[in-house]
Amino acid sequence: LPKPILFGLCGGFGCLAAAGLLGEPWLEATRKDIRPEHRPQALVLLIDTSASMSGGRLEEVQAAAQNLIRRIDLDHQDLAIINFASQAQLVAEFNSQDEQMLEAIANLRASGGTHFIAAFNLGESLLQQSDLPPNLLLFTDGVPNHPQGAARRAESLRNQDINLFAIATGNANISYLEEITGDRDRIFYADSGNIENAFIAAEQLIYQQQLVESELSGDYGLLFGLLRIGVWTGFLALGTALALIMGQNANLRRRLLSPLEALYGGGGGFLAGLTAGALGQLAFLPSSSVPHLSWLARLSGWTVLGILVGGGMSGFVPNLPWRNALLAGLLGGLLGAGGFLLLDVLVSVILARLVGAWILGFCIGLAIALTETLLRQATISIQWTPNESTTLTLGQEPIYLGSSRQAHIYLPKDKGFPPQFASVFLENDQIILEFHPSIQEQEKYKTMKNLKQVLADGSRRKFDDILLEVHHK
Repeated sequence: LPKPILFGLCGGFGCLAAAGLLGEPWLEATRKDIRPEHRPQALVLLIDTSASMSGGRLEEVQAAAQNLIRRIDLDHQDLAIINFASQAQLVAEFNSQDEQMLEAIANLRASGGTHFIAAFNLGESLLQQSDLPPNLLLFTDGVPNHPQGAARRAESLRNQDINLFAIATGNANISYLEEITGDRDRIFYADSGNIENAFIAAEQLIYQQQLVESELSGDYGLLFGLLRIGVWTGFLALGTALALIMGQNANLRRRLLSPLEALYGGGGGFLAGLTAGALGQLAFLPSSSVPHLSWLARLSGWTVLGILVGGGMSGFVPNLPWRNALLAGLLGGLLGAGGFLLLDVLVSVILARLVGAWILGFCIGLAIALTETLLRQATISIQWTPNESTTLTLGQEPIYLGSSRQAHIYLPKDKGFPPQFASVFLENDQIILEFHPSIQEQEKYKTMKNLKQVLADGSRRKFDDILLEVHHK
């Protein structure tokens, strides 16, 4: 496989394995139930019960709304429900009991038109009865009877600092609903069978969230919240780093992972992920209720993770400058974050995390290998067999040849090669082949006087069955 593809696959599967085997169990073990006293809000749910909602659609909305009621402690939150068709009707006031709300929702029936303005007027009057931050959550499957008037009424509500959110299905016009909410990120479209997920997604913008979660969660506190997400991203970085190191070693026909590489690579990767996750969560917490800032904070957290993991790989990929490694990590993190954010609105949150982890690892590995390939000035090609070769970047850091397990190019000990045989590196913009002085202790190298040779572009050297060829741009 080409190195960029190899690195991408290694990074992707390493990150995915760490997320599935370590990350998800950690999140589940440390998950807290929702604290009802956290972030109290006044929420009025506006349910479209026009004639177009018949045929099973209304039943699905009723179930989703009832589940919403079950998730909210009405002793700490203000929740009211309005249904609207040709007119708006109050289903449940703020002080209604759970059982009353559940029964009232179950009795809703579909008929009539779609009167947004009536629903907005009644919702506004209810919100004026609460001292909590005001929110209207609109569910609809169509266009209102008076679109322009409804849009003007919605703008008036927003000017009063009332937050408008919309869940759309059926023939609802997303562009028009953007006029209603004033923000595309406050609109959630749901096909039949997926309305429950849309309700949960809408709650993200009203209640507490975490960087990698999209459903309601408990009050973790600042330090525990940072630790919880930091450890999760630490696991992802650990898996990615170890997998990329193993990919690099496989590319060089070395032992896949030495204890020292596992210690430094895994430990360094985990610390990088811990730092990135904590920073991302720290940025995310104050912005969790602001759609654009929330999206940006998630993007920042995953990008920082990519930068730190990419930068750490400069210690394991010979002559990969740390600046190039950071750039590769930046690109990989951005692509991985984009994948997670896209999946977050399409599939379940756990699947989004797992697939997002694979995308993150794949993109980091791919970007590192591509950056190394595209930006290098000098290379050494290792021809293992007539049909198999590996290319390494040459630079100031030597590429070591020998029978040592630490050698980049392994030469068999049973063929007489010492642990330290030679090294290839750049010096004053020249490719240098330098033999280790200890080889003169062997009979066949005693007469060698010139231990340091300058290799021209295209020069070849053969040691045992391995053919080396260097190139310089």
